[in-house]
Amino acid sequence: MLHQIGKSVDFPFFKNRKDKVRNVPSLLKRIGTLMKEGYTFSDALFMLLPYHVDDPEKWNGMMQQQFNSGSRVSDILKYFPIPKHFLLLTNIAEEKGELAESLHHISGQMEFQREMARKVAKLLAYPVFLITILAIVFVIFRNYFLPNMQQIATSTNSAGIASLKLAMVLLHFPDFLIAATVVGVVSTIGMIHYIRKRDIAEQLNMLLKIPVVNYVYKLHLTRQFSHLLGSLLLSGISLQHALSILEEQEMSRHVSYVAALLKHRVIFGDSLGEAVKILGLFTPKFDEFIKHGERSGHLGREMLIFSELLDGKIQSMLKTCMATIQPLFFILIALCIVAAYISMLLPVYDLVEIM
Repeated sequence: MLHQIGKSVDFPFFKNRKDKVRNVPSLLKRIGTLMKEGYTFSDALFMLLPYHVDDPEKWNGMMQQQFNSGSRVSDILKYFPIPKHFLLLTNIAEEKGELAESLHHISGQMEFQREMARKVAKLLAYPVFLITILAIVFVIFRNYFLPNMQQIATSTNSAGIASLKLAMVLLHFPDFLIAATVVGVVSTIGMIHYIRKRDIAEQLNMLLKIPVVNYVYKLHLTRQFSHLLGSLLLSGISLQHALSILEEQEMSRHVSYVAALLKHRVIFGDSLGEAVKILGLFTPKFDEFIKHGERSGHLGREMLIFSELLDGKIQSMLKTCMATIQPLFFILIALCIVAAYISMLLPVYDLVEIM
């Protein structure tokens, strides 16, 4: 059954938001807990699903139809908003008899991502509110205060004072920020859309040329690949067979492409460690971990350990980024306040001196 990993199934039910499953991480965690207590996956799912959907009868019917047709766990979980690379883990875990542990792992990863998104929204709420207020203040200054200053300067034959021109520029500071943000967001979306249209080889070339994206991509790919391959090797599958499974799966095109490259080099005599080093698609020291695992005979276990190390590293990086978001926004707000004060006070001082 391993060759069936990753066969795609189309489900139209998410077109209606009411059909979506709520709090998926909690659902997966509870299913895993019940399975450890002796429940089957189907029994646990039917027991818990009514608490996570709006139309239990419809969902029970759909799930029962899938079970009757012999669908795999990953095919059933495609109904839920779960990232594809997590679904691939369930296929491997199902074959190994470790589905409960895999569901707990996926639940923890999804809960961490949701918590990070929640914290980002919370951190940005107050700065965004302040920036909105400042933007309103700038509009008021620009439409009421500055015209009055210009009128006074005209009446005193001082219409050309430099402070008024500087104030005009500073009072458009929020406009520059908003325009830069819009351009940045549109450019990023356009780049992502453009890259996704390319084939995998071109995508890799593009991603590896962008400095920060390069590092993040290698980190994510290494974590995902080491976990998947390590799990397959621990189940007793040979290296070439494991690479063939990852090549044939359809849930992650990048993993499939990389597995095909590695398999080609392994077939022609390279060790996995040498192949990983030659490709240069993974994080530093990954090849050293692999070589040590090949020498010790515990390659699968050491790849899983490396994946766990990268999990911790990624979570630490996300927390660091979270800690820097709000200070950056407050620095931006401080610059806006300084610009507002300068644009208001300098013309006043200049006019007082002239008069």
